[in-house]
Amino acid sequence: MRALSITALMAGVLASNVALAQQPPVSTTPATPTQSVAGSPADPQTRGESMQAYHATLVQRRLGSTQPMKLGDVSNQLAVSEDLLRTGRVDEAISRMTELVENPQFSNFAENEEGRASTFLLGDALATAGIYDSARGYFRRVLAAKGAWDGVAISARRAVRRLVEVAIDSGKLQEGLSDLSTVPQTAPEETQGEVAYLTGRARESAHDPDSALTAYAQVPQKSRFWAQATYLQGLINVEKGKYKEGEDLFCKVADPKRSAHTTPIFADERFFAVRDLARLALGRVAHEQFRFDDSRYYYYLVPRDSDRLAEALYEGATSRYEKKDYEGARELLDELKALQIHHPYEDEAWILDAYVDLAQCKFEEADKKLLKFVALYEPVRDSARKVQLDERAMAALLTAARSGTDAGGAEVGASVSPESMRAIAALVRLDATYGTVARRRAVLEHEASGLHLAQTTLGDMQQALATNGGLRPAINDSPRPEDQLADARASLDGVRHAIDDLESEHATADQIAPLKAELTALEERIKLAASVTSAQSSDVAGAGKDLPDLFRMDSATSVQYAQALEVARKELDRAETLLAKDALRRVDLRLSRLLRRARLGRIETVLGRKRALEVEIEAINNGILPASALDSLDAARFLRDKEEYWPFEGDDWPDEFVGGEGLK
Repeated sequence: MRALSITALMAGVLASNVALAQQPPVSTTPATPTQSVAGSPADPQTRGESMQAYHATLVQRRLGSTQPMKLGDVSNQLAVSEDLLRTGRVDEAISRMTELVENPQFSNFAENEEGRASTFLLGDALATAGIYDSARGYFRRVLAAKGAWDGVAISARRAVRRLVEVAIDSGKLQEGLSDLSTVPQTAPEETQGEVAYLTGRARESAHDPDSALTAYAQVPQKSRFWAQATYLQGLINVEKGKYKEGEDLFCKVADPKRSAHTTPIFADERFFAVRDLARLALGRVAHEQFRFDDSRYYYYLVPRDSDRLAEALYEGATSRYEKKDYEGARELLDELKALQIHHPYEDEAWILDAYVDLAQCKFEEADKKLLKFVALYEPVRDSARKVQLDERAMAALLTAARSGTDAGGAEVGASVSPESMRAIAALVRLDATYGTVARRRAVLEHEASGLHLAQTTLGDMQQALATNGGLRPAINDSPRPEDQLADARASLDGVRHAIDDLESEHATADQIAPLKAELTALEERIKLAASVTSAQSSDVAGAGKDLPDLFRMDSATSVQYAQALEVARKELDRAETLLAKDALRRVDLRLSRLLRRARLGRIETVLGRKRALEVEIEAINNGILPASALDSLDAARFLRDKEEYWPFEGDDWPDEFVGGEGLK
């Protein structure tokens, strides 16, 4: 039995699930802190104390390495883990780095550059895997290490950057500020800008815009968050009604000349996204103030490779329409159609197109467009209402909308056509919170699978220790309670899907009744299995510190994590369902509003044609023939394809009279 396999198991899975098991946040004033390998108080989120117990037990049993750790060993492990992380093998990088960083001998190197880099890499790997709380614990250890801010302070500066990213991604902005409280005032300007930007975000989320403005103003231009901070300052000013101040701030980001000076050094890919948002904001501010020509120019600045191009073209066309520049609106709408892509503004652009025709008195064209809109989008609206009642169809739709895959290929039953699913996926506008919940759910499922593997491996190790000669029995017929629980949940999902299929096919109650009875029995079976696992997990009091005792303790801990994961899964399911229903409800409301506008527009076309006829009648009464009547006098319009028409060219020539030759 190798030390690496045990420490990798504990670090890669059990330590990972601390964050996902909804552990309480670390107290800022621990009662009796235990010293970690780095010489600082042990962080419960890093499982450092548990890992040290494994190392001590392995040394006591003479199973661990007896060779002293060298600086070259740290450098080699660091290089290997960097390659693993670079190639996407995150779990392996976590295992290797936890084995290294939580080794008692690592304390000899924890305060040099290699040691700080190793601690940072472990936190970086955990953050990449979405295990934010554990990652924060290691980043805090980097910042608290002796000499962390000496010299160029590469690891400390990188830890600050990752702590800011973790705080923003997880939404724990105030906790992130607490993590950064140890950053000294002598830190580099870019690092202070990171802290200032996070401070502004935290103040803004706490509904304190004035303090947020002060914090954003402290973000220097060298910071990677300068564009975001300047843009958010503009938004706050616009919300306060200070349009001039907001427009000036937006112009700093949206200036076409800034890219040549900013991009190569200080900007990343997010700069261009923020720049396009600033240009849209400038267009909207100008539109709000009825400066339609200015808004057209700002919308024009959005480049053709931007994800916001469709939005800019639609809003630019709306601005032209409100200025009564119908030809300009038509050009922008034609340009939007020429993109030949699905975008969330397809329905509204269609209605605007028809209303531009109405404004130009093209009543026939407008009526055709409105009729086609009603025929196409009324079934889509009805399908959106049906999808809200089917959780499986709703999950498939939102997954396709978020990932960009074909929503028409999802299996949602015969009640909703693939064309309607594609249309809904194109029109739905997902809330940013939905993406956050979906990412957390993906991390949860990944860690749940790893936890199941850890439980299996722990069981194998316990059997190997309890068997003479360290051999595992070839066959074990006694199923574990957690395996029974997983099988019952899988069967429960299968029965629920079968019931959904029968209900979508309008099966009778007698056909569905046996499945519902089986569903009730499976739910009782799950409750029984959960109670058994809970009883087993509670039977670990007074455990010793030998290897079998540590295995039993971690087995019980894994069961507790599994139960907490189930609770978290239910909460995420509930949140995801609510957000999905809200997105589809907004699609329903928007399409209903546009369908009403389409029907009102058809009334306008009828009234417009009636008024056009009245104008023609008035003109005829005044002796003026309309253009249609003049065209009817043109003989060339009534010729067949094989006929030719020679128009009259003036007076007749004498030699054209037959028989008149030579007469005087």
